[in-house]
Amino acid sequence: MIGDINMPIIDKKELREIRKQKFAQMEQQLKEIHPKEEDSIFYYPSSEGRIILSHALFWTMTQPQFFKSKLRKEKIFLLLRQYQEEMLDAFLQDDDYFSDLLHYCNLMYEMLSTILMASHLREEKDSRKLAAISVVAAGFGGDMPEELATILLDDIDYHYNKVKCRQIELIIPS
Repeated sequence: MIGDINMPIIDKKELREIRKQKFAQMEQQLKEIHPKEEDSIFYYPSSEGRIILSHALFWTMTQPQFFKSKLRKEKIFLLLRQYQEEMLDAFLQDDDYFSDLLHYCNLMYEMLSTILMASHLREEKDSRKLAAISVVAAGFGGDMPEELATILLDDIDYHYNKVKCRQIELIIPS
């Protein structure tokens, strides 16, 4: 509850430091799982813009109107989507924190399939669907024609003060 006297107040700087430490731990764990840099899903895209586009594709493809699954309530999924939205917002605002957020999104994205396949979620039918969405979003974002990539990146904007990707929504099969 906001304003609860028992809840500690954390300022932005402190929150960012906590995030930095936690993601450093996650990155170390990921390096133990996938020691070769070439195994990274974002090793081959030609530019940072393509990686941003891959996150925008995943974020849009997993919105409730497109991805109806009980996995939407899982912590890793919720956190990834939250960080992706925050990263896209920072991208639009040219915020200095953008590069950190993109790095965090990349780490969580890399960990998603490992977590899905190594946990109780492995038995969920939609886990394979979510893993497939992550591979398709990363692959399509990295390999689509340059003109389409430019159109989709330029289209990321705000709608009622929320990040919106209208052109991506239009290309998602219903």
